[in-house]
Amino acid sequence: MTMAPIMLLIDTSMAAQPDSIRHAVADIAGHGFDAIALEFRNCSYSEFDEIGQRAMRTAEEEARMHGLAFVQIIPWPGLRLLKHHPEARQKWISEHEGSIRNGKLEIRLNDLESAGHTDIRPVYEGIAKAFLVKREGGIIREAKDITAELRDVRLVITSRSDLSGRYGEDGDLLLYASYSTDYPDFASAAMAESIDETLACYLGMKLDGFAIDEFGAGSKKEDVYLGGAAFLEAFRHRYGYEFLDRIYLMRHKSADDRLGKLRFDYYNLTMELTYRIQKELKERYEKQHGKASFMGFHSTWWGEGNSGDLWAGNIDYFKLTDNLSGGFVDAQYDAERTMLSMTMLAESLAKYSDSGLAYNMCWDREPTSGKMTYYHRLLAARNVRWVAHAYGHSGPFGPGYPHHPTWAITSRCVAMQKAMQRFVGKAVSRPRVALMYAWESVAYRNDSFMHYHRLSLKALLHKLMLRHVEVDVVPAYEEQLSRYDALIVLWPAMLPEAAWERIRRYGELTGKRLIVIGPPAVCTTEGRNIAAEFEELTGTAVHEGDRGEIDYSGEYEYVAWDLWFTRDRIPMKCFPFSVANGAGDTRVTIRHDDLAIAARRANVDYYSFELPLTPYFESLLHDLEEYKELHLPPGVLAKTSYDDDGTVLTLLPRLGGELNVSFHYAGIAFDIHGGGLIGLKIANGRLTAAIGEEGSELYANGERADDSLFEKIARLVP
Repeated sequence: MTMAPIMLLIDTSMAAQPDSIRHAVADIAGHGFDAIALEFRNCSYSEFDEIGQRAMRTAEEEARMHGLAFVQIIPWPGLRLLKHHPEARQKWISEHEGSIRNGKLEIRLNDLESAGHTDIRPVYEGIAKAFLVKREGGIIREAKDITAELRDVRLVITSRSDLSGRYGEDGDLLLYASYSTDYPDFASAAMAESIDETLACYLGMKLDGFAIDEFGAGSKKEDVYLGGAAFLEAFRHRYGYEFLDRIYLMRHKSADDRLGKLRFDYYNLTMELTYRIQKELKERYEKQHGKASFMGFHSTWWGEGNSGDLWAGNIDYFKLTDNLSGGFVDAQYDAERTMLSMTMLAESLAKYSDSGLAYNMCWDREPTSGKMTYYHRLLAARNVRWVAHAYGHSGPFGPGYPHHPTWAITSRCVAMQKAMQRFVGKAVSRPRVALMYAWESVAYRNDSFMHYHRLSLKALLHKLMLRHVEVDVVPAYEEQLSRYDALIVLWPAMLPEAAWERIRRYGELTGKRLIVIGPPAVCTTEGRNIAAEFEELTGTAVHEGDRGEIDYSGEYEYVAWDLWFTRDRIPMKCFPFSVANGAGDTRVTIRHDDLAIAARRANVDYYSFELPLTPYFESLLHDLEEYKELHLPPGVLAKTSYDDDGTVLTLLPRLGGELNVSFHYAGIAFDIHGGGLIGLKIANGRLTAAIGEEGSELYANGERADDSLFEKIARLVP
């Protein structure tokens, strides 16, 4: 099984010089990596031409010579297909708001840009839909389809694009313009042909696996929707109604509140298309090359997880893990919160994969030895494998190894992780706390507040790790919730029917604690209103009017860099409530600005604001410490894992520190001095094995662990 892969980026110069490829592969092997994942980047050649073929075979031969696995990064499927099947082009649909006055329509069209993988801009090709709408209080009460009745439609292109036309009735207009792109419509049946064409390039080669880097079948652009013929037919077949007939519900509220259902159906379909292509690629690859030992990469790629992945068609990380060889995430050393939270997510995803292995493709544009030391100790301690990024000229997505000072310590990073992987073996954590990942609720929102789901998720995981509280992130389809002592449900706004029923049943279990955070539950993905049932569960009645939401006026964390989508500060919402009729056993636990925003009913807590981002979270953190297994001081991170032989503890210091700590576990008093990373195996109340970096000292019940018990690995700090 691939444990330490690194991306090898072949550019034009390297592809034309086989000796440079041989040198690169030898250099990679010399730094302890066990696999290369080859990708053509910034390259005039590819697997589809003779020079690209030669480059791949040179890399494969050199990899075999050095005992490395060889993984091929598959180019985005479908791009070449469009030359033979122009009808398979993806269509993008963009909304325009305007009005008809004195029978005349005049609208300036959006000038859309591409979203990577092609430099060709989308081109306006016509009106997909036009609705004359009537609103009351911001709610659409009537949407009349006037697409076929517009007259004298004319496009004038100068330095801008202006559309004009005529209609016999004045009013407000929602117009949906269609644009042709040079992306494939991933719902097209011709996609199978594209996959076969690509895999044919690898005939005669011995591949150990494959990856599609940052692939998703959505639009990858906010408020831009798919509208190709194949996609629209797939939508009609999947859900039994026309997407374009209700497209205005993607951004606007309507009287019948079908917004959540439409948005879920749309984004669920894009995820299902991503899944289908992954699955077809996996099946066709294994028919040609046999079972793959490595299938990646991460689905959590748009800003290291969440919100933007909704648009990209890859937000259901658990479902998409079915077709991968482990739990994969992407993260950057720039932010501890991202690294810690995404690493925890990778561990949880791994538990739902066939291999049980977790991978983190983490990197930095400007890595330092200090950050590398800290975060690779973290990966080692949590038994998460590093997908290294990247060897070659990576442009702004650095570092471009070997031309970076931190290349010198990557060998120690890899050696340390391999040593700890061997030590930990198949031991896994058994948290008492679960966090339900309900991506469906992100689809319910139609405004920028949706991004707070991501901010809260990452803040919650980050802060739990700092307090040494292990947590499993679980999907909405997890059925065995009763094995956890506490269940956190983040953003329950829209949930699958079965998930909602399991949450309600969990709240009735004796000795369990249900913690609900964020917007109140409104509906199921099947379209059923569950607001009354949510009131019954929590004992709270959210105030009337726009679901009762207001801007939160208190102190809260906000990291604009972590959003990517805007430089502006997005207001944080809260949902003030009153105690519901008949819920006299409900106790308000937090009032802010004299508004009730948190309450407890029996064993159910509801926080109707982004609790993890506020100082109020400290109280809940204190309560959740009841479920932790290690009692350690600040400045130390740890993980507790179990296998058939006993317990495995792994500890490391936070950034810039040393592991000087004393604690008790299983009746043993441990003292560690001068360490950077420590692993301990405990069985039947005694220390049976230990591993740590050079320079560390370990004492168990006052006795120093000698070399027969305490294995040393090379000190990582340069």
